[in-house]
Amino acid sequence: MRKFWIENRDGEIWDLNSNDLADNTRSLMARPDGLGIRTRIRSFEIEHTTFIEQINTQTQTIQGMLYFKDYAHFEKFLQFVGVINDERHIKLYYSPSGNARHWYKRILITELQKSEINVRTGVLEVRARFESLSMWRQDHRETMEVLNPHGGNSLAVEIDNSGNLRTSCVIEVRGYTNTPAFRLVQGGRIIDQAQYNLTVPSGAKLIIDSAPDTQRAELIAGENTTNVYYAGEKDYAYSNFIMIPEGRSTLVATSRNPNIGRVTVSWSIQREVI
Repeated sequence: MRKFWIENRDGEIWDLNSNDLADNTRSLMARPDGLGIRTRIRSFEIEHTTFIEQINTQTQTIQGMLYFKDYAHFEKFLQFVGVINDERHIKLYYSPSGNARHWYKRILITELQKSEINVRTGVLEVRARFESLSMWRQDHRETMEVLNPHGGNSLAVEIDNSGNLRTSCVIEVRGYTNTPAFRLVQGGRIIDQAQYNLTVPSGAKLIIDSAPDTQRAELIAGENTTNVYYAGEKDYAYSNFIMIPEGRSTLVATSRNPNIGRVTVSWSIQREVI
């Protein structure tokens, strides 16, 4: 049985699978629609032959009916989601088979249309619309560390992007590291790379986020945060914001000093349809 739940901006969970509406901390979502995608094709025809000019895949607006015990129960849900049109979006989680494997989308709630309490069922029915701000995602995180006592200036981790879309990542370097560099290797060739011509001091961390909506390269030392994007390698062979392709690849991290710091990489598997 598939399941849905919402996570708000504070990391709190609202369960949308409960038939027991006496519990004011959860409710029921029924008749979900818009979980897939829509493809728009722009084409033209010459002498009875159709030529495709552009194919554009779009996520759909997710809709469903939410059931609450009464108006007070609905008000509690409104307090949970907070300001509806706040850009600090919330997450809608979906487990297609109801097991531990689940996906999420970043969403904005664009409509909550409530009616009167149904006299037959005794519950409040609310039509909801969720605007998708991302594809379906699963988050993953790997930490690369030197495990031998002699250290080393090269680390590597295998990445399995089993989604059907290229995805961004967040790379974090902690501890003393001189000129951190990263190469993404697939099929024996370098497909993306980054290098930052700086030193990460002990006790500081370097954050490199390649997501288009949050893209940043920052050196954080205590309460001080410095934009180090311009310290990135200016050679056109370096993108400096690594994107992970479909399939298996290897991320290699290196430094000029003998002992590279601790490196963590986080990414999301993304799918158009699940």
